[in-house]
Amino acid sequence: MATGGSSLTWSTYNGKYDYGASGKREVLLITSNLTTQNDDVVQRRPGGELKDDERQRMEHQGVPRDCHHKDLAIMKARFGLDKEISSTEVLRDDGSLTHEQVTKKITQLLNDTETGGVMLHYIGPGKKGTGDWCFSDGFISFRDIMHLYLQNAYFKGRVLTIVSDCSYSGCWVKEAMSFLDEHGVGPCGHTAKEKGILVKVYASCLANEIPAELAFSTRCAKNDKNTGTISYNIKLRGEKIHDGQYTSGLDFTEVLCKSKINEPCTMTPGSTWRQWSTAKRVIEFTGTENDQPVWHYVLLVDDEETITKLYDETTGENYGKNIGNVSDYGRILRTGWGQQSPDEELTRIKEQYYVNYNYQPPSEAAD
Repeated sequence: MATGGSSLTWSTYNGKYDYGASGKREVLLITSNLTTQNDDVVQRRPGGELKDDERQRMEHQGVPRDCHHKDLAIMKARFGLDKEISSTEVLRDDGSLTHEQVTKKITQLLNDTETGGVMLHYIGPGKKGTGDWCFSDGFISFRDIMHLYLQNAYFKGRVLTIVSDCSYSGCWVKEAMSFLDEHGVGPCGHTAKEKGILVKVYASCLANEIPAELAFSTRCAKNDKNTGTISYNIKLRGEKIHDGQYTSGLDFTEVLCKSKINEPCTMTPGSTWRQWSTAKRVIEFTGTENDQPVWHYVLLVDDEETITKLYDETTGENYGKNIGNVSDYGRILRTGWGQQSPDEELTRIKEQYYVNYNYQPPSEAAD
């Protein structure tokens, strides 16, 4: 069970955690200006000038014009507008910020008995293939941060939000799913609450992408014009922004079954994030073969960019239709003749690859 130092309250709106009932959050805004010839350290792409409509939108949200030139200034201004944030501390790198210094500061935040939640927002280069944060003496991985989270008896049971604006940052979303599976935290906020492991991970790009400067802070982070509260416009498969990158992220505290947070979970016991993500990649394609209608259930390749583009190209009436050789997109699970698959085929697919959100435990046999 959660071991937080004070009683926490969960909201019932979509089952999400209620920050207002748990105390205000603290933000640590981390920047890395590390420059190196090491091939493992990948800088973000240079960003262009902001368009007038982007500047006007930020000003409408309350971000001053003199904060429009750099990611750090923009994000610091956005956090300053959020009334649910009690404080924002900046670790600004001059080229010598170390892994040890950042780790020490994160630990201090997690030890703060007055903290209702902590947000870590990183801006800088990412390690190739992992999205780890880069500093003068090494890297910080997602698991490094989660180790600090779990070893802190007080903070366990409170929400940790990790926001990463760096190359390959989408790797952390996948790593979070693997980590939570290993710790028995299934794809529903009920298990997150039970285990006291409450984490949100937001990334500026997919696992195989290099993001552009300014893109994430100006187009995906925003303040509500009435409350000032900051939010991130992010989906698992990504929100495409005009420079070509896709965002990625998951709120792992969200209740995904049909119950409210304080009601019994109705998701199948033993469900995993791996199973949940697999279900999101099963799609039925329909088309023709030898002038005859045919259907295929395909498990799409585990590549977010390919999946996102496929969904973009096959929306509406074109969903899953006439895209060529379906085996180019993944592994064919089942196939047959006809305009669409029979109901029993869909039932079999769901039993094998989907998570049951309306699980009913078997009733005990009568004596």
